[in-house]
Amino acid sequence: MEPLPLPITQAPPLNAGAAPFLAKAPPFWLPMRHFVAAAFSFWLFAAALVWGNNRLLGFAFDARWALGLTHLLTLGWITMTIMGALIQLMVVVHGVPFAAPKRLFWAWALFSAGAAGFVGGLWAGFDRYWIPAALAAAGVLLYLQVFVESLLAGAKLDWTGRHVACALGYLSVVILLGFILAYDRERGLLFHDPRGVLIAHIHLALVGWVSLMIVGVSYRLVAMFSLSHIESKAPGALALVLANIGLLGLVLDSLFWGRRLLAAWACLLAAAYAAYAFQMNGIFRGRLRRFDPALAYTLLALLGGAVWAALGLGLAFGFVKDAIPQEIAYVLAALLGWATPFILGQIHKIVPFLVWLHAFSPRNWRPPLHIPRTQDLASETAAWWEMGFLAMAAYALIGGFLFEKAALIRAGSWSLLACATLYAANTALTLSYLKRPWIPSKPRS
Repeated sequence: MEPLPLPITQAPPLNAGAAPFLAKAPPFWLPMRHFVAAAFSFWLFAAALVWGNNRLLGFAFDARWALGLTHLLTLGWITMTIMGALIQLMVVVHGVPFAAPKRLFWAWALFSAGAAGFVGGLWAGFDRYWIPAALAAAGVLLYLQVFVESLLAGAKLDWTGRHVACALGYLSVVILLGFILAYDRERGLLFHDPRGVLIAHIHLALVGWVSLMIVGVSYRLVAMFSLSHIESKAPGALALVLANIGLLGLVLDSLFWGRRLLAAWACLLAAAYAAYAFQMNGIFRGRLRRFDPALAYTLLALLGGAVWAALGLGLAFGFVKDAIPQEIAYVLAALLGWATPFILGQIHKIVPFLVWLHAFSPRNWRPPLHIPRTQDLASETAAWWEMGFLAMAAYALIGGFLFEKAALIRAGSWSLLACATLYAANTALTLSYLKRPWIPSKPRS
């Protein structure tokens, strides 16, 4: 006979958990509003790509449309997700009580309004799009203030912490250079080589901010989720050194030296990625868990990173035509082939864990109530379908721009929209458990 549910008056209050982490953790709504806003941005990017993919090739190419799409993906999806994850990660990495939720709320508000205004301004033809860019920059500065305080409060920077510190430093430069570029783009008062500034800005964002953050976080999260032990950190340490040298050289070369040594810096960055991939190979070889969607997403991301590095070498050495469609393929390899699979894989673990922690962790549960596991709060089947659609989308889009095939771009756009829609639905399913924090069920055998 099915056990009767507890009366709702007997259900323990939300957030009354016994987990020690809750005493130090940020308010649940703070990271979660980042994840919800990011999911919406990802879906909006995919929908806009479906609607306007004919503006991205040939004579119909619309630079403002392409720039708006790029920043919707980089700011609204990738950076917003990373900020939400960092709010949680800082507590886990350093073990210090969380502080400044109000400052982070205002950081989120300023950043969200600025990013939305910047993308909307580009699409609407607003000439002073540097104004909302300044709002986004102010939001990032507030984030940086809180995160740097957390880094300084810790006893020392561990392996992940050093990557996070480097990534935050590069983010500050990305924001400064991006704001200057937005203001000076049409004036040419500060930089007489806008293309060089754009190359520096793109790589500071893709390599310095996004990639170093992903690399540092992957060492901790992938090892934790796969129950793997890291025996040697030498390849990862080499990757960090090579990545910093290659990136700084590329940025200085682009800004001040006339882009004379781009091939050399591309080789250093590709070598850094190879060292990182070797480190990750050791983690996967020592894993104790089966391949679930999170680990499969990570492998997909590693493949995407290899494709991105190969395209970078091809562009630097002239094997790939240096034109706008091929440059878009290069950027999409970084954003959809490398960053997005890794983010989706980790978020499929983080969001259910946070919901379970705040809805099901109280200590006063009593039989016959049997609470779900974290993996029960989302659909694993949907996660596998998301990954399949994402893989098809990423490589159709990369191939479509690389070979300038409109049919591939259309197919990739629709596939990405399917992925984003499934991801949004899966996130909504997980969040729905907050409204039903007690669920009667039979014991699992």
